[in-house]
Amino acid sequence: MGENAQKIGKKLEELGFDILSVFNWSKKMSDKEIACKRNAHKNEEGKKKETHGIDMYLEYEDPYIGKTQGVFIECKNRNWDGITKSKLQTWVNEEINLLECAVNNGELSEYYGENSDRNCALILVNCNDGKFNEAKFNEYLEQLSVPSKRTPYKIFIAGNHMLNRWDAIDHMIKENYASGIEVIYPSINNSKPTNAKYWSINQLFSKYIFCQTEDIIEEMNNNERVMKYKKKLVVFFFDKICPESFDYLWSMCRFFQYENSHYKFDICFWTENAKDHDCIRDDFLNRIRNYDDKVDNDIANKITVRYLLNRNVGAIDNR
Repeated sequence: MGENAQKIGKKLEELGFDILSVFNWSKKMSDKEIACKRNAHKNEEGKKKETHGIDMYLEYEDPYIGKTQGVFIECKNRNWDGITKSKLQTWVNEEINLLECAVNNGELSEYYGENSDRNCALILVNCNDGKFNEAKFNEYLEQLSVPSKRTPYKIFIAGNHMLNRWDAIDHMIKENYASGIEVIYPSINNSKPTNAKYWSINQLFSKYIFCQTEDIIEEMNNNERVMKYKKKLVVFFFDKICPESFDYLWSMCRFFQYENSHYKFDICFWTENAKDHDCIRDDFLNRIRNYDDKVDNDIANKITVRYLLNRNVGAIDNR
């Protein structure tokens, strides 16, 4: 299987956290090899491709496409010198070739959900020598070209910066929401609104991810203690830390009516440095209080600010 000789379990171990526990997708198969069916598919030496390796294939129910979304996952562990624009282009081309041969492959039909969308792949690129350069990586991504195909394919690429964010989400959930958390899928383009335990692939790459959890609250009712379940909004915030982003966050809370449907709000910020912390501390709650005259006076008292664990900054920045 060439590079795929290394099992996907070993590759994922090198990421340093259990990425599948974040996604909550259903694993359908891993470490598979299929024959290449197309003469146009070439290997790196320009010769006819004989086989395609599949690291992993997973599925989840996507409310926005109205059916099962399948995702082929390819994991690359390299030192920084081995992560170049040319390599990324090769990996994208290889993944598209895999999709062309795998989507309707009879050998794999037993693993596919009925009527599932299988035109999607996620390439995980893990720099394992500590020299990852996010700016350069993003520059490479912007320069990639996607071959024109009759069938549209969705190719997502996550480098260390995205992997670190997913690790931070996983850490936050395990530390603060052990009872469970659900991702909120509001109605978009007339889709049915829903909540789910899994994360869609689009959510994973979003700057704002809205979730909710339930707290059990003890209240008095006619001199009797009553236990009630109340919804708490949890927002994972990955946008630029600035007052304009704070306003945009609350505009979404207003648009989707989260102010009235949740009794408390946890805002979990991803920060890069002490300046980000200072901006949140000095401006965030004041910005919410002064958002407009329709915000309840006690809204700010219902908000808890949390900081996602960014392992690339010093401990002082994660205070």
